[in-house]
Amino acid sequence: MDKNAIDAKLKTFKGLILDGDGVWFTGEEYRAVLPDGKAIIMKPRHHHDGQGLTFMRAIGIKILFATAEGEPMLNVVEKLNNLPSVKSGAFAPVSVLANLQKMNTKIESVGGWLVNEELTWEDCAYIGDDRTDLECMKKAGLTATPGNGQRLIKKIANLILTNPGGGGAIREFAEMVLDARGIDEATLPAA
Repeated sequence: MDKNAIDAKLKTFKGLILDGDGVWFTGEEYRAVLPDGKAIIMKPRHHHDGQGLTFMRAIGIKILFATAEGEPMLNVVEKLNNLPSVKSGAFAPVSVLANLQKMNTKIESVGGWLVNEELTWEDCAYIGDDRTDLECMKKAGLTATPGNGQRLIKKIANLILTNPGGGGAIREFAEMVLDARGIDEATLPAA
């Protein structure tokens, strides 16, 4: 896809599909066991990406996390959907499809979300970083990968971002969208 076609897509896409590990989170995982024996999982991410997500939601982009993981992604989406901006109706809730272990399940599940949201693959941008994103990225209208995305995905991505997954890649993408649409982020809400 040439630069003009990418710019056109940045101006017009309506849905953003995101992978979890390697895009929202860094891909690193820390585990601890509490005294009661319960294990907890911690995954680092950058708050700049949260603001980037807010910018996308503020301009009406529908958001879907499609991921093989469960927690802590489910908790993150629950927290996002309990923000006053969602409770007041100013922002649409963020959607999540979790525990998508098989690639065919991911495509089918995202396809179901698209139907529910009255979107097509062509209407959506997809940010992915590794093999489990390949089939979905082949269908999306615009694709991007973090700077540390894997070579298989870099070969097919329309945009290779500078920032790493979980380290500002979503914010970088959001700023590209705002620039393409002529929107100053200072005019958008902080959360």
